[in-house]
Amino acid sequence: MNRKTIVFSGILLVLIGIGLWDYGFFFRFNYLTAKSDIANNSAHKILVGDSIISPIEMNKISQKYGFMNVGFGCLTSGTELNGIQIYNAEIDKYLTEKNGIDWEAKYLKEMDSFTELKQREWKEQFE
Repeated sequence: MNRKTIVFSGILLVLIGIGLWDYGFFFRFNYLTAKSDIANNSAHKILVGDSIISPIEMNKISQKYGFMNVGFGCLTSGTELNGIQIYNAEIDKYLTEKNGIDWEAKYLKEMDSFTELKQREWKEQFE
């Protein structure tokens, strides 16, 4: 190999590495892990940030739609967030095929009712 080929190959590998890093391929949640989870029938929706209801409580509703919720926390890097967004997009496509086009509206309506119930319970507890 001549020097130009080696330099070109090195630059190409660095650029591929940067691209993979930018799309979250070096983190737990990315396109490939979404496809793997779908194949293993263990789809997850990744929740970033705080929530009134814990992901474990949310799973009571989400299980009937074929996925589990995972709380990721508030501190994420941009590359982790890119990977999570790509992962969730693939899971959404899968869930739409599995549950129909309007599944998300039904799910959100049930989650809203559940959230209101939990808020009432919380208020009663402190009154």
